[in-house]
Amino acid sequence: MGLYNTIIYEKANAVAKIVFNRPSVLNALNNVMFTEIGDALQDAEEDAEIRVVLITGNGKAFCAGADLKFSREALKSVPDQEAFFRLGNEMVIKRIRNLSKPVIAAVNGYAFGGGFEIMLACDLVIATEDAIMGDQHINVGLVGAGGSYLHLPAVVGLRRAKEIVLLGNRLTGLEAQRIGLVNMAVPSEKLEETANAIAQELAEKSPVALSISKKLLNQMAYPDFDARLELNVLSAIQNNTTEDYKEAIEAFNEKRKPIFKGR
Repeated sequence: MGLYNTIIYEKANAVAKIVFNRPSVLNALNNVMFTEIGDALQDAEEDAEIRVVLITGNGKAFCAGADLKFSREALKSVPDQEAFFRLGNEMVIKRIRNLSKPVIAAVNGYAFGGGFEIMLACDLVIATEDAIMGDQHINVGLVGAGGSYLHLPAVVGLRRAKEIVLLGNRLTGLEAQRIGLVNMAVPSEKLEETANAIAQELAEKSPVALSISKKLLNQMAYPDFDARLELNVLSAIQNNTTEDYKEAIEAFNEKRKPIFKGR
């Protein structure tokens, strides 16, 4: 295992644990963090002793989405934005999907934007009852690029998916469990214990059968996954070339309500 600046990566008892570790910015995502998560996932894939991956966050957030300071400074142009979207999808979203081992998300707090997309990509999701989650992109005039539009209809159905995306509502862990967005919602003090117990239960099963079953379920639920994720990226880029997008960014920076003109 290498040294990491934005995550903590540990391995014990056949479980690889990735902890998002930028608590001062609610574990917000930048290019370094995308790369480090991807490197850790690849290490877990290549380690024959690892049978399960567990992802969680340090502090009061699982992951609050893209790092806004990084975005303002490094993602000013559309090509830079596209490169960032593709980095996240290649290093994180696709690697979680293609990993031959099950990936559990233990959602300990806020999960918005890109953090919500990472949560959706995981195979099982355990959340605290008071965790707060949602896509949220629409609330700031954005279109997410990391697969919410791909995963949500399969997870909660098209009608619920549209509600979550188009209204930009926030859900608690309990509400998310009720609609099938997460597998289980537990009291905060029980999250680590519950996630570890499920990870150990999975680790005791046949890794071959787990791998084949995960791959088969994904292929059945998400045919043409790569092409659909590519459409997601292109749609996000299309949105970022509009006047409404520019207005959304200016309004956010000026801490005012945006005035959208539909162009």
